[in-house]
Amino acid sequence: MTLPETDPAGRPRSRIANLIVRGRPTLSPLTLKIVVATFLLATANATFFARLNDYLGDRTLLVALAGALAWASILFSLSLFTLPSLVRPVLALGLILGAVASHFQDRLGVVIDRDMLQNAVNTTGNESRHLMTWDFLSHLVLFGLIPAGLVLWTRAKPMAWWKHALHYPVAIALSLAVFAGAIMTDYRTFSSMFREQREITSSVLPLTPIAGAVRLAKQTLVTSTLVAEPIGQDARKGARLAAAGKPTLTLVVVGETARAQNWSLGTYDRPTNPELARRDIVYLDNVTSCGTSTAVSMPCMFAHYGMENHSQTASRSYQNLLDLFSQTGFDVQWFDNNTGSLGVAARIPETRFQLSDSPEACAMGECTDMVFLPTLDKLLSSITKDTVIAYHQIGSHGPAYYMRYPESFRPFPDDCRSSDFGKCRPEQIVNAYDNTIAYTDLFLATLIDRMAAQDRVAASMLYVSDHGESLGEGGIYLHAAPYFMAPEVQTRVPMVLWTSPAYRAAMGLDQACVKTRAAERAGHVSHDAVFHTLLGLADVETALHNPDLDLTTGCHG
Repeated sequence: MTLPETDPAGRPRSRIANLIVRGRPTLSPLTLKIVVATFLLATANATFFARLNDYLGDRTLLVALAGALAWASILFSLSLFTLPSLVRPVLALGLILGAVASHFQDRLGVVIDRDMLQNAVNTTGNESRHLMTWDFLSHLVLFGLIPAGLVLWTRAKPMAWWKHALHYPVAIALSLAVFAGAIMTDYRTFSSMFREQREITSSVLPLTPIAGAVRLAKQTLVTSTLVAEPIGQDARKGARLAAAGKPTLTLVVVGETARAQNWSLGTYDRPTNPELARRDIVYLDNVTSCGTSTAVSMPCMFAHYGMENHSQTASRSYQNLLDLFSQTGFDVQWFDNNTGSLGVAARIPETRFQLSDSPEACAMGECTDMVFLPTLDKLLSSITKDTVIAYHQIGSHGPAYYMRYPESFRPFPDDCRSSDFGKCRPEQIVNAYDNTIAYTDLFLATLIDRMAAQDRVAASMLYVSDHGESLGEGGIYLHAAPYFMAPEVQTRVPMVLWTSPAYRAAMGLDQACVKTRAAERAGHVSHDAVFHTLLGLADVETALHNPDLDLTTGCHG
């Protein structure tokens, strides 16, 4: 067939344009899907094949058959969405998604599932900017944008509409047939792998992020219509609080990405907590987190139903601890230097800091946690009623650890000064992370000192991190690994409890008793303790309070 030398508007085409038009391949929808699925298997699944080889060893035939299963799964997932009029756009999007997901999975060990996609939705502009490294952009262009452009460049093979539509069920049937044929060759091995080696199946791209997107959309649809049910309507202030003689302040500091393994208050052999070590605190270094991401852990720790029952649906179905405090007569506020409260403060005042709030703390273009200090000073001088305040830190959030502390504060100086870990040695990444822990140590000690230096308010503070962090162990970085496969460094977090002398006197709290109780419960404390310990600290009585989970139980005289 001879191609016209003019464009659709009748204008003459240039020689290059004619060459481009003549060079466009003509492919049927089924052929194009097969080509894209094969390309994705080859370019986006290095982690899948690495984990597969670790599991199957030198059983080459089984590795090949498992590759066929992955290919069939990719073809099936793409085919479900490639309706006749959407074949090229969907395949192009699949290529871009595969390139993005493979970069983070191969470089950082991150699994792009529903929870990770939820984190992406909540990510701030600054966090996104730190992930846009040259390594990522070049990978995206080479394996995502260019192949996607080539897919859009191809032409559909001329055929009757019914033949074109027939390619949709044929592609699905082909993928199912290949999957069934491959799995039946050694059903026992593959069925066992699916049940017990979920880290292998979860690394097939772009199958996992596509499935995660569907699950996230379903979850969002369900939760968008929910109305939070009040909890603890029997709650009332206790006798100690009523007789305190001065207003009380219960400060809740929600840490970010602090793993217990790097706290020297525990067993870490580097001095990351020199300041807190000099304060009279209660420390727990083996607290189990509800999740491995903020989006999971933060709503969970303020919920009454416990981490085993947590889900996004549950968190949206009930009000939380802060609502309970508010309805009991406390002044409750949320201050945030991170991604926001993620719905925890939906019914109370929430303040998110801006660069202009503290030029000194925000001098690097992002605010360090010292931005909280002016709000504490103001509160301490103005509180007239019992108050609960929540601070949500930026803490140790990566990959730009070096942005979490001022350049003048570097107790471990040979630190990674980039958000691209490929530019840093492993020890530099650890140094940067340890600097964030040391800065959190200084921050918490400063909060304690300012509360202790005044006597008009009886103050207490509970600090707990939302989740931990991987620093390259097992080839994994950052956090948000699926809980079933998450390493302990992502699920073991620190907790700090501090009470002022005025608070102990008002509440009759025996500090030595609390330390003994914490030591006795070492290794058996989880995020579930936050809800019940805060009720105990604030002296709120309700049937929801579980004394077994309250770290102050039995220590009030």
